[in-house]
Amino acid sequence: MAQRPHSVVLGAGLMGRLLAWRLTQAGHRVEVHEAGQADAQGAAARVAAAMLAPLAESAITELSVVRMGQHALKTWPQLLAELPAPVFFQQQGTLIVWHRQDAAEAHRFHQLLQRTHHDLPSLPAAQAVDARQLNSFEPGLGKRFAQGLYLPDEGQLDNRQLLQALLQGLQERGVALHFNSPRNIDNFHPGEAGQPDWVFD
Repeated sequence: MAQRPHSVVLGAGLMGRLLAWRLTQAGHRVEVHEAGQADAQGAAARVAAAMLAPLAESAITELSVVRMGQHALKTWPQLLAELPAPVFFQQQGTLIVWHRQDAAEAHRFHQLLQRTHHDLPSLPAAQAVDARQLNSFEPGLGKRFAQGLYLPDEGQLDNRQLLQALLQGLQERGVALHFNSPRNIDNFHPGEAGQPDWVFD
């Protein structure tokens, strides 16, 4: 029987844990080295908003990144369903609001979103909403803002729950997790005897 590929992942933040999870699904024997603690207190994922907003973010990024965001929106529900612990996820859209003095900037932002929708028609178009519609989405907003934009299908998840669920899943799958274990890519020599086949940093 062929030996399973041996992969080492350097870093157990959100990307490292997700990569290790996917590698185990692909049949790899996985080892993770992380300089910090298992609770990932220093990880960016602990403070990031975890918005899943390809259209909103298209105003400041290129189309290839927007396409990846579109793909991710479709992928997240299945990935989260495979984890051993629940992770908050919602896909109810994004609301963009602005004060009167920011109307010109909001108009420019809307034009950027329209351009993205033109280039990627599979993305839902941004919808202009009035105060009444804002209030139906989020009670109280309509009293403070006269108009806004609604971006359908965008979402959010809870990064902290995701970090924990991935950790639990990796432990259950027997992944060798080495915390307080700083390593760098130069510590490994893929392909040599006794060394991993792959190192991801």
